[in-house]
Amino acid sequence: MINFTSLPLFTSSGVTATGTKTQKSLDVIDAIYPPILILVGVTCNVFIILVMRTKQFCRQSTSVFMTAGAVNDALSLVISMTTHWLYVSFDGIYYRNEVKGICKFLDFYGWGNCDFGILITSMMTVDRALAMMFPLKFKTKSIRRARIIVVILAFIVVAKEFHFLIGSNMVPESRKERLCDVYPGTESYQFFWKRVWPCLHLVYLSVCFIIIIVSNTILVLQLLKSSKFETNFRKTSKFKENSRIDECNNLNYNARVRRQLHTIVPMLVGESLVLLILTFPFSVQLSISGYNPDFYSSPDMGLLFSATFYMLYTNKCVTFFVYLVTGSKFRQSLKQIFRRCIQGKDSVRRTQFDNFSKWYTAKGDHSKQVWRRTSSDIWSTDTASRETMMSDIQMAPKFVVSTHL
Repeated sequence: MINFTSLPLFTSSGVTATGTKTQKSLDVIDAIYPPILILVGVTCNVFIILVMRTKQFCRQSTSVFMTAGAVNDALSLVISMTTHWLYVSFDGIYYRNEVKGICKFLDFYGWGNCDFGILITSMMTVDRALAMMFPLKFKTKSIRRARIIVVILAFIVVAKEFHFLIGSNMVPESRKERLCDVYPGTESYQFFWKRVWPCLHLVYLSVCFIIIIVSNTILVLQLLKSSKFETNFRKTSKFKENSRIDECNNLNYNARVRRQLHTIVPMLVGESLVLLILTFPFSVQLSISGYNPDFYSSPDMGLLFSATFYMLYTNKCVTFFVYLVTGSKFRQSLKQIFRRCIQGKDSVRRTQFDNFSKWYTAKGDHSKQVWRRTSSDIWSTDTASRETMMSDIQMAPKFVVSTHL
């Protein structure tokens, strides 16, 4: 019978057998840290999903990628991390004969989940980089395109991780740092696992990390460039009121698109940096070990594996806090969700309507002032300038309406 109260912190098999401080530290980490990750990570990812369904984000393609990433992270914590925690914390909870095929699924899903998360971040940064570079040509609200990309990424991950359904199996009882590992049964699969797979996985990670770095560099440069653009546009709108209205409409639309993307760019840059910091050590550790099962036989190497492994899954929890710090609209949407839960939908709708009414009134007063100032300037100019300004006034109502919409 399984004793669910016997944590490794109090068992004789862990502390008494080894008698080392490293093993004691590893037992404490294995017993306490995983449930914290599961509880915090699932809660935070649920909040991300709820925020992505609000009006501020649901019409943007980035919301599809962020929602897919949050669902992927939450399921990973519930399935993979829970299974790992039960194995390292409770002795004898998994029997080899009773759960014979569990490792085939766990390795396939665990590796695929992490690779899918990296792919989601890569494609999300590429999507935003293209939108920042070509705001008029690139459709920033193409939800259908983003969904198709997510499905294609899922198929790529399945094809890459399919071999784990063949060679994965439970580790011997002497190993406690993980539940499953790959044990090649044939020479061809051993050649693939020892020679082909490390190179394939290294190339995969290198390409994804390079894409993330390049895309974030483009995002930062375009963000700085668009900030200068908005400053120049405001000066142009203030001192050059005699310019063509159609040109102003194009510039105004360009500025609105860039301002909309500004709310997402800091979130993407922050998420990408955290992803690189927390996932890179685990990849380096796998490269050092050479995928050799005997590498983790000592307590020190077991502690190294647990440290990098938990860093990898910590990345699935901190995304919410990165969005919270870097995204102003994310914080506003989260406040609306809490206000809706506490005060009800009617109160939130009344607040939104009052804010819109104030904005619309202020915008209308500003347009009237511009109209009066332009009309008064007609009679103080020469005949040529007067005819140009009269033609602009005839087009002005169209411009005013378009800015309100």
